Amino acid sequence: MPSNKAPRGAMAALTSLLDNTRALSTSSTAFGSPVTSGSTTVVPVARVSTLSTMGGGTGNIPFFGGDGAGGLGYTRVRPSGFLVVSPDCATYRPIRQPAAALAIPLALITAVAVTRIVTVSVKEARRRKQLATEQAQRGQEGPEG
Repeated sequence: MPSNKAPRGAMAALTSLLDNTRALSTSSTAFGSPVTSGSTTVVPVARVSTLSTMGGGTGNIPFFGGDGAGGLGYTRVRPSGFLVVSPDCATYRPIRQPAAALAIPLALITAVAVTRIVTVSVKEARRRKQLATEQAQRGQEGPEG
């Protein structure tokens, strides 16, 4: 009998998950293929992050035996830049991420504003409490005169 080494059951599902995640993890998936115009070619460059988690098991319990598997594949493709390849030279041109450059200053401004608002609110609450205490003491002493 011929030996069939192809994965079956849980292993087939896990292998399929890994193969599909790997196939999607390219810059051409998100940004297309290189573009050629005359003798110049522009090649998109991307940062690709891939995460695959999986698990599987088999059992020998009567009437419930068998195997099972599950998993999750995650791929993130972000633009990084592009290569311009011409007969004279090849140059890399990065794509700037202005939103990322603004994130830290905006977070800092927000933190300073929130700190200021909380400080002023606490001082105002203390001032009101002190005024209420002073008014209550005056009310207990009664009018002098």
